[in-house]
Amino acid sequence: MSLSERDEDGKSQKCHTLLKPFHLLPKKVFIPKIAFSYLTLFRPLQDVQSRLILFCGVVLAIAAGAPLPIIGVIFARIIDSFPPTEEEIRTRVYQLLVVAIIYFIITWGWAFCWGIVGARVSRGLRTQMVDRALGLDQTYYETICPDITSRLTVDAQTVQSGTAEKVGLFLQSISYFVATLIVGFILNARLTGILISGVMPSMALVVITGTTVLNRYSKQASESTTTASSIAEGAIKAVQVVQAFDAFEPLTADHRNNLTKAMSFGVRKSIASAIMLGSVFFIAFSANALAFFEGSQIVKHQSSSGGAGTVYAIVFLILDAAFVIGAAGPFIQSFAQAADAGKRIFSLIDYPDIPIDVYSEEGIRADETVFEPGKEIVLKDVSFAYPARPLETVLDSVTLKIPTGSSVGIVGASGSGKSTIAALLLRLYDPSQGTITIDGKAIPDYNLSSLRRHIALVDQDPAIFSGTIYTNIRDGFKGPPIPEEEMREKCVKAAKAADAWSFIESLPEGLDTWLGEPSGTKLSGGQKQRLCLARALVGDPSLLILDEATSALDTISEASILSELSKSRSSGNRTTVMIAHRLASVMDADNIVVMGKGRVLEQGTHASLMSDVNGFYRKLIEVQRFSSEDTYESEPYALEKSEMVIEESLDLEGKSVEPSSPTLESPSKPASTTASFSTFTIIRRCLALSKARLFFTLLALVGSLITGGLIIGESIIFGHLVQLLNGAVVSNRVDFFCLMFFVVSLAALVGYSISGSCFGIVSEHLIFRTRDISLSTILRQDMDWFLQPGRSTAALISVISMDSGHLSGLSGVIIGTIVSALVSVVGGAILAHIIAWKIAIVLFATSPVVILAGFFRLHVIAKLEEKNQQAYTEAATLATEACSNIRTIAALGTERVTSKRFHLAVDKHREQTFRDTALGNLLLAFALAITYFVYCLAYWWGAKRVRKGEYTTQDFFTVLPAILFSAQAAGQIFSLAPDIGRAKGAAARVFALHDQKPTIDIDPAGSGAVTSQSLDTEVKDKDPSTPAGSLTFKNVCLTYQSRQGAPVFTNLNLTIKAGETIALVGRSGAGKSSLISLIERFYDPTSGAVLLDGVDIKSVPVSQHRARISLVSQDPDLFAGSVAFNVGLGARPGHTATREEIIEACKAVGIHEFVSGLPDGYETQCGINGSQLSGGQKQRVAIARAYIRDPEILLLDEATSALDSHSEAQIKEAIAAAARKRTTIMVAHRLTTVQNADRILVFDKGKIVEEGRHEELARGGGIYEQMIRAQSLG
Repeated sequence: MSLSERDEDGKSQKCHTLLKPFHLLPKKVFIPKIAFSYLTLFRPLQDVQSRLILFCGVVLAIAAGAPLPIIGVIFARIIDSFPPTEEEIRTRVYQLLVVAIIYFIITWGWAFCWGIVGARVSRGLRTQMVDRALGLDQTYYETICPDITSRLTVDAQTVQSGTAEKVGLFLQSISYFVATLIVGFILNARLTGILISGVMPSMALVVITGTTVLNRYSKQASESTTTASSIAEGAIKAVQVVQAFDAFEPLTADHRNNLTKAMSFGVRKSIASAIMLGSVFFIAFSANALAFFEGSQIVKHQSSSGGAGTVYAIVFLILDAAFVIGAAGPFIQSFAQAADAGKRIFSLIDYPDIPIDVYSEEGIRADETVFEPGKEIVLKDVSFAYPARPLETVLDSVTLKIPTGSSVGIVGASGSGKSTIAALLLRLYDPSQGTITIDGKAIPDYNLSSLRRHIALVDQDPAIFSGTIYTNIRDGFKGPPIPEEEMREKCVKAAKAADAWSFIESLPEGLDTWLGEPSGTKLSGGQKQRLCLARALVGDPSLLILDEATSALDTISEASILSELSKSRSSGNRTTVMIAHRLASVMDADNIVVMGKGRVLEQGTHASLMSDVNGFYRKLIEVQRFSSEDTYESEPYALEKSEMVIEESLDLEGKSVEPSSPTLESPSKPASTTASFSTFTIIRRCLALSKARLFFTLLALVGSLITGGLIIGESIIFGHLVQLLNGAVVSNRVDFFCLMFFVVSLAALVGYSISGSCFGIVSEHLIFRTRDISLSTILRQDMDWFLQPGRSTAALISVISMDSGHLSGLSGVIIGTIVSALVSVVGGAILAHIIAWKIAIVLFATSPVVILAGFFRLHVIAKLEEKNQQAYTEAATLATEACSNIRTIAALGTERVTSKRFHLAVDKHREQTFRDTALGNLLLAFALAITYFVYCLAYWWGAKRVRKGEYTTQDFFTVLPAILFSAQAAGQIFSLAPDIGRAKGAAARVFALHDQKPTIDIDPAGSGAVTSQSLDTEVKDKDPSTPAGSLTFKNVCLTYQSRQGAPVFTNLNLTIKAGETIALVGRSGAGKSSLISLIERFYDPTSGAVLLDGVDIKSVPVSQHRARISLVSQDPDLFAGSVAFNVGLGARPGHTATREEIIEACKAVGIHEFVSGLPDGYETQCGINGSQLSGGQKQRVAIARAYIRDPEILLLDEATSALDSHSEAQIKEAIAAAARKRTTIMVAHRLTTVQNADRILVFDKGKIVEEGRHEELARGGGIYEQMIRAQSLG
């Protein structure tokens, strides 16, 4: 199944198939139906100050609607006596000045208040979301599959936009409308009533119908965008797999399909919006015709009801009110989008209370006495099925007793329920049936946070968080606060116990070494696992659960750690539960439990279980024993003796660290990928991306020219009508000019419909292109690039989703508005200067003031947007990282700590935001109010010129609207300042991303495009004397950047013959995975060369080189698709795997039976990063993905670390069969995996210190022999 097969909630259809039988889990799964209203968005404003600001914002916005009708009345008085006397015009100008100043103050007040309200609502929702997300249990994450990143970035930003200044503008518009009605009825009830009855129902019908359609398309577009975002997030997290298997096309194609759907709905939304806006202006201009016609009749027949001034005032007010109501349409759309985003946000925040509530203060407080020796942890008749797979029983009536202070080993096949027991002990889930008691009390009776305070879990998938090594270890401490120095001492002690101090000590900054993003990527698998173990030990837990906690460690490190754990157990104060496939890890346990198909098959000590010759445990042991182990059985070497050997060999650990990246530095702040781009450059690049829609761009510009020219026609018509209505006798020519207003209304309908629709098409295409290019660019960067600070998955998803959306305005609404406004300004200026240049030239002298006010506000808004973007991106990264590793967060009990860190990150620029909002909205108020100061100057100066006989009344009232409406058009541009500032910042980030060039270019100028035919040709062209798959390392040196003093390899020389099976062993950090990375060309050597079949791999296009290789890494990354989809991703480039090929590959690696047994077989969803599968199952799917390619070179980097003995034996057989016809290079710590290799290379300090077959090295007296003794099974 493709990833695009998702339902309207963004979850896979297969996921729903698994969730259908809800009656089986009445208390486990609940998807709430949220009754939601727009006003709910303001719920975060709980404190008195925020509510006071909200109240002031509402009051001031409503008050801001009153000055404008008053100005209309003043206009009426001026017109009635035009040209007025010097004294009267002075009085009216003073009145206008006072009202304009009041309007300025009130406007600044509401704009500032609503700017703060929007920021606080957004901040509050973000913090509430994260608080709630951290408190929800595993059931929620496995069944609801929330997209936390999109909620924190796109949705939160949409809510902020819909709860900020736009609300103030909307309230002002409504207030203005009401005040207009009151004044209109006072001046002339008949004319006002006629206009209202004709205009308002039509306007309401258009707005309501249009908004309904817009909401539907907006929701559909949002759902497709969310699905695309999830696909992008999964691909970025697993970018190494994407590059290794050249999986760009299937993943980007699925991403592109969803973007295409979003674009389609977005285009429909734009067309609907354009038609709605055109209809609004059609009604408004038609109302002009009606108003002046009816007004002329009133002047003719009822002169006592008011003259031209009264008619003008009513027309001015009612029509302006109609425009205001029409302009409220986009606001309503914005509010609807905010409400829709808020609904998704509150579906998380208001998720019903759950039984497993980490924030609850109820329950028995657990203390150290609960786990004192002499007590028991008892599982009685426990059955369990995961909520996402309710029909698949994982545990079936399991009964097990664990005496406190003892050690218990749990072994068995992958998927037998071992890790489930660990999850139940930590109360990540509750059993479906049966009970689990500690000290005679059921686990649910305990207070959850107090119980987890005494439990530590080390998972098989080690989760390291962004920060320093010190902060990562410190997070495991669950006791009361202690001095910093004492805390550091505890961290050092824990690191030593976890055998991690030797590599930490060798780092330039030791404990304070920064671990980059993505989390912990700069460490090898073994190093990450040791850090996780140190984190668990620092709190000295009463119950320590190790779930494959040493699977990525070499045997010497593992034995050292087991020795330390054995010492702590000997005190009797710690209960240890060890889940392991490597049986040497559990031989010393007090009780070993063998699991199979969800049941306890047998249990006992190692000796007692070995005594049963037909027992399951003994069979597992025999599978894992070395083929030559009988030579050791006569010697008194068990773990006890191997410990002495290990202590002596600890000094063998090298000082070189094997990070997957070039740097291990501690940056003070994240690096920015934002470059500097001029506005011209940004627009030019936007147009370049939209060149495929050039026709629509030109058509949109034509529409904008029409809409911009409306003011010119309106001004000419208006001047004639005022002149005619002011005459002694009303002329019949009034009818003609009323008809001209109707013609203008038709032009408005056509112009706005064309402009909005075409710019919408171009805008949606730009969004599609930028998102598509952004993901492709990201996935083609080399590994170094991802490890730089500020390039976390959340930050990159923010650029793809949010920034691309903001950028679209530069080819849509913003450009259309600017073009239309410029036409209005230029056209109005030309008209005014032709008719009355003396009036026009004075009024246009005010333009620089308007422009400067808008410019400075744009500058302030841009800076504010940049700071907010940085703060929110950092916070989103932290939250996304935590929610992606919610199991680890729950085990550490750091929900409250993580929440506090998120709050601090969100509040980082709070004070600066406050100041910038105040300044920015002060300039906004000035830009809006300056129009009315211009009115004062216009009437004073115009009246003087008319009184002197230089111009007529008609001239003045033609020039006045031409200039003032042009000024309003200019103000319209500045009202877009927030959107322009946001778009410029977004454009800088998007284009800076697009300009990133990888050091190792995967597809230079398309030269690396790979097809099956090109691969066949490449093989035919090779020198037949050189076997396919031979590797040569010539004087290879590798030093990661910023670590010039610690080379990984120095003059490494190695030849690997075609078809040879090579095993790489050695301590963690010795250079094994670095060798794999060089072969895959994730990195290039500092000097020297790597040759494949005699050709320097740097001279071959990267994609063609990787097409000959398959990789199975120690962290199996699966995508949110079906099992078949994930296996099929491994097919050779240019070839789509058939179902038969997929099944054959799965049979070869021993997973066909387990896949067939899943509820939907090969169409069963793997979940995000394979969350629906066990660790062993994930790894076998990853092996099948590698196998299906039929590669010339197979790279196995700890490929069997998470497998049980039986599964490992199956994989070993498959690997052995495959190795007969391909070069195989395996990295392994489990030595039974490598004993049949043609050559075993032992690495230490980046050098090959031993080389040979297993039989030779086993008696060589070196590191390999020590590792064998540490891992031998008695």
